[in-house]
Amino acid sequence: MNAFVVDTITIIGVGLIGGSIGMAAKAKGLARRVVGVSRRTETLQRARELAAIDTGTKDLRSGVAEADLVFVCTPVLSIVPVIQAIAGSLKEGAIVTDVGSTKAQITRDAEAALPEGRYFVGGHPMAGLETAGVDSALPYLFLDTTYAVTPVPSTDLKALQTVVGFAEGLGAQVILMSPEQHDSSAAVISHLPHVLSAAILRLAAEEQNRSGKVFELAAGSFRDMTRVALSPPEIWRDICMSSTEALTSVIKRFEEMLAGIREDIASGDSEAVCRLFSEGREIRETQIKAGASFANGGSVNNRAS
Repeated sequence: MNAFVVDTITIIGVGLIGGSIGMAAKAKGLARRVVGVSRRTETLQRARELAAIDTGTKDLRSGVAEADLVFVCTPVLSIVPVIQAIAGSLKEGAIVTDVGSTKAQITRDAEAALPEGRYFVGGHPMAGLETAGVDSALPYLFLDTTYAVTPVPSTDLKALQTVVGFAEGLGAQVILMSPEQHDSSAAVISHLPHVLSAAILRLAAEEQNRSGKVFELAAGSFRDMTRVALSPPEIWRDICMSSTEALTSVIKRFEEMLAGIREDIASGDSEAVCRLFSEGREIRETQIKAGASFANGGSVNNRAS
């Protein structure tokens, strides 16, 4: 790119996602200067070595003082407290966005925290890896992935355009949706799979203790179903706690669906069982043909959020 999207960006939380944003911003010329904020000097030093940031600081307020665009890439339960802490240090016209895996509560609280003339636009890049930290960051992590941007009626149009333009500059495909739409959808395609992965492993461990012959039989399907369980537990604890309404609703729907499947199997309804697998296969094939991306560990979303 020949023109900057913004002059200065600040990334609070220079881990996998934050580091990848910084790397891409520098590599693609999306910003003239990238400032990193972290609690650890070692992280900032490593981020500079990896060309993820130009300069770094451990001080939140000084780190955002000159920022045109601030990315909050912390764990989800820390996002709002961080925004509250930096609110008084943001310059006129500054835009704050986040990369949190939940959006409704964060958006409400973030907007309330910012003074007039400072703007919040929620975001969620659907990209990640099982590994964490800036050493795992990649400048092409967002290439051809989906980046959800979640405006509300009060969102400033110029701020929205800036965040969308930056996300597209990272190489992502932007989708606009309300925070509530996002949380409901993410609960199905991202949060529930992590819950199920952990639950399947717990069930397998119980059966292993009982029979001693479970993990010896594990193969491709078990590996694929449980891959996301490698993500940091604290991240997913916080995601569950920050989207309780959407996730518990989805879990209840899944329980009802699973109960129906159990009844079909118990009653010997082979047609219903076959229909289940046929529909699943058709949906999977249709979505792939329609361009749904399953690349870059999309449902893993391993970040400091």
